Amino acid sequence: MPEPRKRGKYLGFVAHEIKNPLATALWSCDLLRRMGPEDRGGERADKMIEVSLRALRRMRRLIDDFFTIERLLEQGYDLKRDRLGLRDLVSGSMQLLAEKDGISSQGWQLEAGDEATSGDPDMLRRAVRLALEHVARAAPGQRLSVAVAGAVALGALPLGAARATPPTTPRYRVVGPRGDAAGAVLGFALASRILEAHGGRIEERDGALRLLFPPAA
Repeated sequence: MPEPRKRGKYLGFVAHEIKNPLATALWSCDLLRRMGPEDRGGERADKMIEVSLRALRRMRRLIDDFFTIERLLEQGYDLKRDRLGLRDLVSGSMQLLAEKDGISSQGWQLEAGDEATSGDPDMLRRAVRLALEHVARAAPGQRLSVAVAGAVALGALPLGAARATPPTTPRYRVVGPRGDAAGAVLGFALASRILEAHGGRIEERDGALRLLFPPAA
């Protein structure tokens, strides 16, 4: 069980990061309330609604990621142990990345054979998606290479998302007034916790993030 101080950093991070989207949503709704009926159907009102929705989605993601981490730390999930092919796992995560986060994986290179792992499909897909999102946002516009290698020591299977410069594990110290607008810090922490709950981990090596999965049962 992680020490309280270490766990508290997640709560402190969310408490800090949630202030901006909350203020934005409240400000936008207040402006809409002040508008007359004729203005609420105009272009300005549409922009206010879109701003509010983006802020609320940001808040929802922060809260959802935080409580998912907490449940994983408390072993509150009954994780499935299905056999999963890593090619299908990664390709499914890429598709979700485009659908849910607006990050296209067009042009990315995926190299995988028949490697497999065992785990909860939804959770592992979420972990891969979050890790790929972290690297993609750190290298905007660059094509990523995702390579699944064969079994290594300890029976783990590595997946690396490589880019021109080494990806770095995000820090919890918030830099700048906008903080972590993309949610990379908490998302990366959640991806790590999901892998750890399955007996794997994330490490940084040779200019890539490597997701180490447990071997297939």
